[in-house]
Amino acid sequence: MANANRAIRATIVVRGRFVLSASEGQDLTPQHRKVRGILALLAMTPGRRCSRAWLQAMLWSDKPPEKAAANLRRALANLRKDLGDNADLIGADRLEVWLCNSIAVDDKPALAGRAELLELVDAPDPAFDDWLRDLRAGDVARSANSPEPPTPPKTAPENAAKAIGNQITAPHGHSEQGGTVFVIRPLERNGGGEAQFLEMMLVDTLSSRLEAEGADEIFAAEEPDPERLGRASAVVYLELTSVVAAGWWNVHLRALADRERRFLWSGRLRLPMDMGQLADGAEVQAFASRALAQVLLRFRSLRPAQQSPLMSMHRAISRLYVSDLDQLNKAEGELITLSSGEGAAVALAWRAFARLAQSMEFANGNTDLAAEAESLANEALSLRPANPLICAMGARVALDLKGDLDLAEHLSRAALYSDDGNPYALQAQSRFALLHGDVDAAHRAALSARKAADGLPHVFAWDMELPDRIGQRRHARRTGRRAIRTPQQSLPSCRTALSGCPTATGQ
Repeated sequence: MANANRAIRATIVVRGRFVLSASEGQDLTPQHRKVRGILALLAMTPGRRCSRAWLQAMLWSDKPPEKAAANLRRALANLRKDLGDNADLIGADRLEVWLCNSIAVDDKPALAGRAELLELVDAPDPAFDDWLRDLRAGDVARSANSPEPPTPPKTAPENAAKAIGNQITAPHGHSEQGGTVFVIRPLERNGGGEAQFLEMMLVDTLSSRLEAEGADEIFAAEEPDPERLGRASAVVYLELTSVVAAGWWNVHLRALADRERRFLWSGRLRLPMDMGQLADGAEVQAFASRALAQVLLRFRSLRPAQQSPLMSMHRAISRLYVSDLDQLNKAEGELITLSSGEGAAVALAWRAFARLAQSMEFANGNTDLAAEAESLANEALSLRPANPLICAMGARVALDLKGDLDLAEHLSRAALYSDDGNPYALQAQSRFALLHGDVDAAHRAALSARKAADGLPHVFAWDMELPDRIGQRRHARRTGRRAIRTPQQSLPSCRTALSGCPTATGQ
């Protein structure tokens, strides 16, 4: 609701009939169903801020990423047109969309249990339907268990703070140290040994990528102990079915959350039975990138106030790729709290990246920042020396802040040796092929890295590197001008990514 420091210009009513109205009483509710869906998703998300990737996945889940992104841009344009003079109430940059503070969200708590959430909101998409169904079911369950608002206890301020801390660190009755458990389950098999072999290849790819991203407990094709599931802060089931038929390998992957098995995401992969293409693995890596990015995004929105350390880390990482020092500092502050326990080594590596970005983008060679980045990278490597993401981050710090080509190349090779399909490892490989003057190898590695990264929220970092590496200076200049025209995008990560990488022409 409103506070004394801001003027409310519009209000969204989310319980009962869904309405957006100006403070003067004018009805601003959009007519387009997908546009109402955007407002509903923003209004019901704590912080009232959503990533573009998540909005695209919720409202255009059946479209390829490029088409979904175009549809979202068009829907936002329609929304601003509907708002007229109040168009500035919706904020957006390349990564996120948000409601400004001048919009209040009223859920009419007095009607809880008697009025349904988001009436008249119907954005035709299976993912949105599942989200809305779960949202309403959770609201009904809370209303049934708490027919009347509880009376807050009269506690001392320090006790109240302690109670709040307990709510944050013990979601669903579990300690935050319970961590995240991933269970990857192949289900039915149709097509004999070929389908089984390809399924296990996909299971291994998903497992390797999860481990690189900081997951500590991954159960591949086996069931964890029920007691372990009971202690987990979060449980994610990845269930896949595949069939080989008519010369094609068809895969369906579905993600479910927690023991209640709430729907998170589903996706499909279809590849020709060409052993050369399958052995290359780029499409499988791209599918893994898309699947993991969507699962993490949707889980964060499913339980935004009750996150496992791994989920909290990926929320912080999303802030590292914006041209905003405050967001960068906030992300690092969150990562500091995650530098022990689940995913600690990966959190340390991302802290090193944050220091690298701060040093190169905002501090102009601050030696203290550079030394801290090196120390963090070394600590991460000491904990997980074979993690491809950590090795790739260490290589970047060694090259960009220390100029130590030998160490950087050693770590780059270690990243690739650990997982030759990981997008961060391939990115590092491309850098060093170019530094050694092998333009063709650099080009091939950059293309493979871009394919493997497809679907990641910060995939534009690979887009920015690719044209510069292969000497397409004209293309690189166009890409750079587009980024500069929208300064709230990811300039630190792009310039950091390009540092130390001369063009193929040396200019």
